[in-house]
This record gives sequence, C-alpha cells and structure tokens, in this order.
Amino acid sequence: MSGLPRIPLAEWVDALIKWLQVHFAPVFAVIQGAIEPTTDFFQRLLTILPPLGTILFISVIVWLLSRWRIALFALIGLWFIHYLGLWESSVETIALVLTSTLLSIVVGIPLGLWIGRSERAKNIISPLLDFMQTMPAFIYLIPAVFFFALGSVPAVIASVIFAMPPTIRMTGLGLRQVSNELKEAADAFGSTPWQKLVKVELPLAKSTILAGINQTIMLSLSMVVISSMIGAGGLGEIVLQSISRLQVGKGFEAGLAIVIIAIILDRMTQNLGNPRTQANPASTWGTARRLLSIVAIIGLLGLVVASYTKAGAAKEKVTLTYVSWDTEIASTHVVKKVLENQGYEVDLKETEAGPMWSGVVSGDADAHVAAWLPVTGKVFVQKYKGQYDDLGVNLKGARLGLVVPDYVPIESIEELNAHKAEFDGKIIGIDPGAGIMQNTEKGIKQYGLNYQLVSGSDATMTAALAKAIGQKKPIVVVGWQPHWIFAKYDLKILKDPKKVYGAEEQIHTIARKGLKEDMPEVYGILDRFQWTKEDMESVMLDIRKGMSPDEAAAKWVKEHPEQVKAWTKK
Repeated sequence: MSGLPRIPLAEWVDALIKWLQVHFAPVFAVIQGAIEPTTDFFQRLLTILPPLGTILFISVIVWLLSRWRIALFALIGLWFIHYLGLWESSVETIALVLTSTLLSIVVGIPLGLWIGRSERAKNIISPLLDFMQTMPAFIYLIPAVFFFALGSVPAVIASVIFAMPPTIRMTGLGLRQVSNELKEAADAFGSTPWQKLVKVELPLAKSTILAGINQTIMLSLSMVVISSMIGAGGLGEIVLQSISRLQVGKGFEAGLAIVIIAIILDRMTQNLGNPRTQANPASTWGTARRLLSIVAIIGLLGLVVASYTKAGAAKEKVTLTYVSWDTEIASTHVVKKVLENQGYEVDLKETEAGPMWSGVVSGDADAHVAAWLPVTGKVFVQKYKGQYDDLGVNLKGARLGLVVPDYVPIESIEELNAHKAEFDGKIIGIDPGAGIMQNTEKGIKQYGLNYQLVSGSDATMTAALAKAIGQKKPIVVVGWQPHWIFAKYDLKILKDPKKVYGAEEQIHTIARKGLKEDMPEVYGILDRFQWTKEDMESVMLDIRKGMSPDEAAAKWVKEHPEQVKAWTKK
C-alpha cells in the first residue's frame, strides 16, 4: 500500500472552498442578508419586554400550544435561568435555535415531500442525508467560517446542515405511511394533487412530520452550543469558556440552562397537534383558551411592531475578537472597559486563533489585540497580507517557548530526549490552532524529539503544570511571558539554540480595513493602546484570584487613570 500515490483529497477540498469563495460570493452575501435579520428579529422579540414579562408571555404560549404542566415548568425553568444571570445568553441561544429550525423546516419539508412521492428522489437524497448526519458536527464549522467568518450566520448554517435531515426523513416517511386506500379514495372523489396533499396526506402525516421537527430542534440546540467555537455567543460561549478555564460550576449552570430550554422545546413540540391538549371548544375552558389565544396573537403582533419602533438611540457597537489565553482575556477586557467608558457597546467574540484573524479580515470583527509577532502569528500574517491594518505594538518583551519548573535539571530543548521517561514523553500544549503549537510541532521535528504534543487549552495546561509542581514531578509545557504562572511559580523557558520560537515577541493590535474611516475614535484608542508585562500580569492575577475578567479590567482601569487618559486623549 505504501507504494500507491497519495490522493491529494485535502488539497482538492481546499481548492474547492477557495473556488466557491470567489465565484459564489454574491450567493453567500444573499444568505447572510437573510439569516442576520431573522436572528435579529427573534432577539428583538425576546428582549422588548423585561425578562420576567417575556418569561410569563412565553409560558402562556407554551400552555396554549401544549399542556399546563409544561407551561408551569417553562415558567419556573425560565425564571431560574434569569435568577442565574443567564437570561441574555439564553435569548441568544433561543434566537439561533429558532432561526436554524425555521430554515430547516422551510428547506426540509419540501424535500421531504419530494422523497415521499418519488422513489428516484429518495435514492438520490438519502445518501446525502446519511453523509450529513454521520459527518462529525465540528467539521461543519470549518467551511462555515470560510464562507461567513464569525458570529450567528455560520452558526446557523452549520446547524441547518447538521439538523435538517430528520425533518426531511420524517416528512418523507409520514407521506409514505398514508395508506394507498385513502389516496385512491381522494382520487375517486376528484381531488386535485394539491387538494390530496393538503387535505389528506399532510393531516395524516402530521404527527410524523412534527416528530422530525422535534428532532431538528434538539439537534439545532446541540449544534449552536458547539458553534460557540466560531463566535456564535449564547450559552455555548459560557460552556466554551468554562471548558477552556476549567470553571466547573459556571459550566454546570450554563449546561443546566441548556437542559431547561431543551426540555421546554422538546415537550412543546411533542404535544403540538395532540388532541388531548385541546380543551373542548364548547366548554368554559375551551372558550377561555380561544379568547386567550386571540389575545396572545394580538400581543405577539404588538411585540413585533414595538421591537422595531423602540425609542432611544442605540450605542455604536464595536466587535472585538480574542482567543481564550489568559493574556488575551486580560488585554481584551481592559480595552472593552475603556471603550465602554467612552460610550460604546462592545461585543466580545471568543474563538480560536484562525477564526480570530479571519473575523477581522472579513469585517465581522473590528479588531483584536492578540497578534503575537513576528513568529507565533507568522502563518496568519502571510495568509492575510494586505487585508488588515496593523496598528503596531501594544506590549513589548513577550517570550515564548517550552517551559519547565525550576527544579527540573535541564536548561535546553536539546536535553529533552535524554529525559523522555521522566516527562512521560509528552509536551503539554494549548489549543491546536495557536501559533505556538505550530512552532512546537516544527521544533519536535528540528530537534528530533521523540515526544507527543498534547493539545488542550490554556487552562488545562496551567492545571497540569500546577498539579505536577504540587507533586514535584517533571513536566514540560508550551508557555509564554507575560503569564501569571511566572509570577506564581519558579519556572524557566528552555534555551532554543535553533531559534524555533524566535527571539523576543511583541503583541500587536490588528484592525479591519476601513475602521479608521468608520470609527475614528475607536481606531485612535486602539492605535494608542499600549501597556507593560507587569500591567497585564496584574490583571491576570486578579482573574486567577477569583475576579471576573470584567471586574479585573474595571479595577485596573480605575487604578491607572493617567494611562487610560493617554489612550483616549481625554
């Protein structure tokens, strides 16, 4: 087998993606133009009232569409989410789920009707559905990022691709389950194909179709959580932060909120169309339910109108993107606080290194303050050359390389192979998209290291380091300065004779093209933003001691008014 030529499948896929980016750009623009307003519509609708008012209104809608027990659960569950302080994130998640479900229904039901009536269509579409369902969900994030960069649009697209198959399959199945005798009877009474579909086939297949929509909703919910990796926001972002920072309690709260939303959506869609949920129209309850339904519809229409006529000038919005490294969490939140103090609304998108750069290049994000140069971010500089504005250095004297505790008796990377057994043959790394990880992969080859590079996150790396130091065991990790670990532990960066990690690094601020013209004040603040390793480490240590990133940033800004004044020129 080794003598066979390798099929360049990866290169073909990359070439296809680039070709689609160039030749189908108008199509992607139309798709983005349809999805963004839809998501925005649902978010407006869910935020026009105070949270408790929205929760009560949703509970009434749930009662009208299903059972009073489910409505009671919705009331208590949504109130609990609000009590945990997760309401805004939950609204983002619900808006994404509703948008992706709506698109899945609009596209999926017609396709399902087609395969329900045509054997040839079924034979063609079914293998595609198998492929869509068996492909790992994370894979859909890659082309979504390339075509739509960051935010809600790629999240919705990935969710639709992943979640639509059940709607198509179950619609087709429901149509095929309608007995031929009933179809022949409809034909005998002179029904047109449309009349037969609407009055016979769809009503009989309704329960099966709704079961498919139910599964689509559940899959959409799981996918929009995964899509937090490409800046989708919502509860998924909190889960991602909890994983990357090893915050178990915070992750549990967000997970519980997701479970509550999933149960409400699941039980509500399961009970749609169930005759047992409908009160007798002639009864007092039936009359009250009918009147309440009319009031709810009028109220919903009123909320729709009010959401687009809400008074008050909106703040100018700035979008910053960053990676979940302690250094970038600190710097990005400090910049966020400074911009908020100047009257801007700042939206943070936490993602991986690749999407962080592509988001700024595409214009989906305004800037990031996390470009480690000249070595770590070299691959992105080469890839996006001329497509962004480099505002210069915001921190000098950064270093990176392989780090060991001070008690480990080696000084250079060249000595690692001789101590492989002591280190268990592993180098503990961070997220695989980081430039330092790519440099480490090159270093393993150049130094001939017989080591495995273990991917993870900044938090998992620091946790492994803390555990090893607590037990006085040897460990080697990828690391960089500034970082709070150097303030807390006695560490050393191994010598790098082959200069794999370069010399001293600098952190640059990167802005999108056109930001200077669109937001000159923001551009000026970002351009003047500059601080020291000691500044950054103080914020990181406050976060490490238990402060939230926003609290630590606010503390630093308050304690350094002159420095902030130099950035804002005020």
